[in-house]
Amino acid sequence: MVPIEIIKKCKTFKMFPDKLIEEIASIGFPVVYKANEMLFNIDDPANNLAVLMKGRVDIMTTKRTQIVPVHTVMPGEAFALSSMISGRFPSAAKTVEDSEVCSLPVEKMNKILEKDYKAGFYFMKQIAILVSSRLIKIHYQLDVTGSGYI
Repeated sequence: MVPIEIIKKCKTFKMFPDKLIEEIASIGFPVVYKANEMLFNIDDPANNLAVLMKGRVDIMTTKRTQIVPVHTVMPGEAFALSSMISGRFPSAAKTVEDSEVCSLPVEKMNKILEKDYKAGFYFMKQIAILVSSRLIKIHYQLDVTGSGYI
């Protein structure tokens, strides 16, 4: 279990009723990472949604042989979004500094979201907004690093 405040502060869950927030906090478990530690790599299985509690995490992609950072996750932000969509990571994540992450198992998240379809719809809409904005950042970052893509 993680503190309820962690889930309440995350924008992705801001419209959730308190009961769902409590349930989500009850399935969350903290994971501690050292600076420069990989959380996941491209094409790894994605089984947990994550909320950053402390530290910073870089989301990265590749372009040929280059690793291109596309987003820095700050405390209170959700990441590992692909866990709720495809079940595999299209990007990698690495800590910038010592960090603590709230991991939320996807299977348990789905069961909670099935209890309140309105909250589930809002949640997936927030995920879509985050994914879309990060795709735009990826496109821009790849364009800045020169012509040609992966």
